[in-house]
Amino acid sequence: MKITTSILRKQLPFWGLMLTLLSTPLAQARDMTLADSFPLDHYLSREGTVYWMRRVTELTGGDLSFQHYPAEQIAKASEIMRRVQDGVVDVGYVGIGYVSDRMPLNGATMLPGVVRDSRRASLAYWSELQDPDSVYRKEFDKNGLVPVFAVLLPPYQVVLNRQAIDSPGDFKGLNLRSSGSLDLAVQALGASPVSMAAPDIYLALQRGTLDGTLLPVTSITPYRVDEVTSSVSTNGAFGSFAITVAMNASRYEALSDAQKHAIRQAGDETVRHLSEYEAEQVDQLLTHFKNEDIDVYAFSDATLQSMEHALEQNRR
Repeated sequence: MKITTSILRKQLPFWGLMLTLLSTPLAQARDMTLADSFPLDHYLSREGTVYWMRRVTELTGGDLSFQHYPAEQIAKASEIMRRVQDGVVDVGYVGIGYVSDRMPLNGATMLPGVVRDSRRASLAYWSELQDPDSVYRKEFDKNGLVPVFAVLLPPYQVVLNRQAIDSPGDFKGLNLRSSGSLDLAVQALGASPVSMAAPDIYLALQRGTLDGTLLPVTSITPYRVDEVTSSVSTNGAFGSFAITVAMNASRYEALSDAQKHAIRQAGDETVRHLSEYEAEQVDQLLTHFKNEDIDVYAFSDATLQSMEHALEQNRR
């Protein structure tokens, strides 16, 4: 018994060291939750949230991994921000258009005429969100959130189930699906805004309930709107939509410096990747639409000037 006790005493420091080494990675590793509203086959999921999660896991060597809840499994798009604030999920999609009452200054990024080149606009917006003194970042701070990546969608275009618009007067009498600040743009141009969920656009265009909609080019095919479309503009600037993904601030502060650095790096990479992907998709989709006998056209300079004047008057 004395020999056994002696051996155990000699081995205790060894086993204590082993337990410490074995438990350290487990203590650092975290399985986090991320919720968004996008179907898995949507490019904003595949090239956005999924891309970001994968990069964070790679950059942390697996210390941070994610359980992904896509397609509004946790909450509707407009409620995901609340779930992040409540700590129900660690990270979530925050569509600024859904929460502009709580982030009005960020909502200004979506006004007509603000976004013309979504790549440059996305990089500029992301840079603002990294600046602790920026008014955009302060709104996230006020809501207990840390933005982890953000992009602005390509400018909204006029998508119609009829011939292309030749002059500003052609907007009069049209029923166009829009939402949020886009309603003001539609009204300023003389058309009637119709509030409608994006998945319902297809049937409304098919039945003639709608004459058209305002959508980014990249959002046309996910909702199969191209199947009931006759014309698409290419150089309008009717507004945009801010896609942001944010983390609960308390959860973020609990991470190590190395993990925070990985999240920032993954955010930088995702913004560059996703904004480049969007730009490439716009070019490819417009070519595809032409091949499908959809009239892909650009507004004349005179029409653009007249529309921008109407939109400017409306902003005042």
